[in-house]
Amino acid sequence: MGGSEVEASVAEAKTTPSSHARPTPPWARRLAWPALFVAAGLALFAAYLRQAQTVPVNSDGGSFALQAWDMLHGNVLLRGWTTADLTFYTTELPQYVLVELVHGLNADVIHIAGAMSYTLLVLGAALLAKGQAAGREGAVRMLIAGGIMLAPSLGTGSHTLLSSADHTGTQVPMLVIWLILDRARPRFWVPVLVAVLLAWVQVGDPLVLYEGVAPLVIVCAIRVYRRRGSLQENWYELSLAAGAIVSAGVAWLALKLIHQLDGFVVRPPSTAFAHVAHLPSNVWVAVQSVLVLFGADFSGEQSAAHIGIAVVHLAGVALAAWAAGRALRRFGTQDLVVQVLTVALVLLLVAYVLRGNPNVVGSAHEIAGVLPIGAVLAGRLLAGTLARGRLLIPALALVLGCYAGIEVHNTVQQSPADPNVQVAAWLQAHHLTYGLGDYWNANAITLDSGNHVQVRYVSRVGNTLMVRPWETKNSWYDQTQHDATFLVTPGPADVCSPGTPAGWQAAATDTFGPPSGIYRVDGFIVLVWHKNLLSHLSTSVMHGPIQC
Repeated sequence: MGGSEVEASVAEAKTTPSSHARPTPPWARRLAWPALFVAAGLALFAAYLRQAQTVPVNSDGGSFALQAWDMLHGNVLLRGWTTADLTFYTTELPQYVLVELVHGLNADVIHIAGAMSYTLLVLGAALLAKGQAAGREGAVRMLIAGGIMLAPSLGTGSHTLLSSADHTGTQVPMLVIWLILDRARPRFWVPVLVAVLLAWVQVGDPLVLYEGVAPLVIVCAIRVYRRRGSLQENWYELSLAAGAIVSAGVAWLALKLIHQLDGFVVRPPSTAFAHVAHLPSNVWVAVQSVLVLFGADFSGEQSAAHIGIAVVHLAGVALAAWAAGRALRRFGTQDLVVQVLTVALVLLLVAYVLRGNPNVVGSAHEIAGVLPIGAVLAGRLLAGTLARGRLLIPALALVLGCYAGIEVHNTVQQSPADPNVQVAAWLQAHHLTYGLGDYWNANAITLDSGNHVQVRYVSRVGNTLMVRPWETKNSWYDQTQHDATFLVTPGPADVCSPGTPAGWQAAATDTFGPPSGIYRVDGFIVLVWHKNLLSHLSTSVMHGPIQC
């Protein structure tokens, strides 16, 4: 073979695809992104479950878990229950029912549900941020939103976003509603579906009135006013607004119907507004609460590592604030979903500032929607700018890498000892299975024991202990069904319960007489009597919600 023939053969070999290199089938390319999305979801769930387990269960979560257990055993309408001012009856209680169906009744129900909700929240925010964008911009949108959502810090952040059923879980169905508005083409069924979903969520969480109903009505009214077209041209916005308004009435009627059918009783929410003199401090509390949600909280005594983590998370706050400012400046040119999210963000913050007396530890969860809304706005409105910058993409990749590293750091932390678990174990070991306690320990101890030890909430009013219905069931206090023989006083570190352990001990003595035994268990005082304490309890009217 001549030299020219050899060169021709080599050239042909270079240009001809190898018989072993086959092109990727189209179905494989179509499944690659969904498979990656599912894998990311599983990894996030595992990480958030581990982080959620660093937060001890409190009685709010214990109450919801016990309600779900009652529903699972046939009491679907929660007959006999008096709930808080928020029930989460149609949002997270069904989720708790499903978890308990598989996992039984124990503290991990709270952790599993919290991790599940937040994982769905991260994935949903990434999908909503992507919108109709494809290719590089679509990927950058999802990375920005998903990265910002990697926010829960240890401590207050985990308690707010990964703990018991709360407004954080409400954001999952809200994201579903916004995804429908974003992805569905204007058809007659879209306003109907959105109205049904809004009504369904409002039954469980009335805050949706401010976050979902009012923003949709306001935005649709603005769009109709600016267009000034015929009824046919504005039918979609008018239908969405009308459906949102109707949803509020339907939710109210649903709660009335449940009550008429002898279902649960909802405590009325507080409607107090802040005094003008308190508004400046409320604004500062709102700023601190937003920092908590984004993982950038500097309050309290923190180590150098925690301060560094908070500094890194300031990037998410900055991106969300930048995007919110851009959305407000260019409001008239934005699409429907961006406009709705922008108005929802403003209404949540304004309502938070104007309410009675918010505090960072106990109230930040009320504006949990600020986090996914800010993340979605950042992804949708800043991805193009960031993608065009030569240095912005590397900087974004560095920040996302830091966020991922922080999440790994949070995942490997040891769970702190939970005093309620120790008390539950001691009570069970001493065959004390039915008794009383303050709100912030009662249902938590019950859940930590797997319902083997049942501690029922009593309130201290002056120097008397009595029943004040709040996340309680009437039959718990029926002396013909139960025999309560002990009282667990609040622990020394329990800042939520009013009074001191000594004060509770004095009130218990005045109410039930001298105890036959006094025991100290991991900082708690357990008082024991040889009689049924339920026969000595009276019922008091509850004024205002229980707060910490």
